[in-house]
Amino acid sequence: MSAPPSPLALLGVAEELSTAGAHLGDPATEAQLRHLLDRVVDAVVDVTQGRDAPSRNLPVPDPPPDGAVPAPATGPADLGTADAASCSALASRCHRAAAHLDAVGSQPLAEQVARCLRQLASGLQDLVQDLPHEQPPVMRQRFLRSLRRATALLDGQSS
Repeated sequence: MSAPPSPLALLGVAEELSTAGAHLGDPATEAQLRHLLDRVVDAVVDVTQGRDAPSRNLPVPDPPPDGAVPAPATGPADLGTADAASCSALASRCHRAAAHLDAVGSQPLAEQVARCLRQLASGLQDLVQDLPHEQPPVMRQRFLRSLRRATALLDGQSS
């Protein structure tokens, strides 16, 4: 059996996630993803400090006023132009981070964050698989549901 990851290794995971992102082709959805990742990073830091719950809960950012973010030239924002490579790369990072958190052992917050990251990775992988086959509005709704489930898992609500 391997030893649990050191706090330094977990801080490395947090740093990697703090700079991670995915091009979704929809600024509002990207902002929601960034918000969730910021919360995950804070929670990973809390895990290194032995906390059983997040020490802070970042408020959900207000959506920009209508017209503040111009619609892309290709039409309304709908994830149809999501970049499969960046989504796959972020899914891989999420799986790797979840594995590090699983190795922590029986710490409730580590388990919550790991479940959240696996849900997020699954949502990103589903988006990549849907890109060539599904209508963009359908993909957007599926991904938003996945983000909500991941957020609920981070908040300790089972899904």
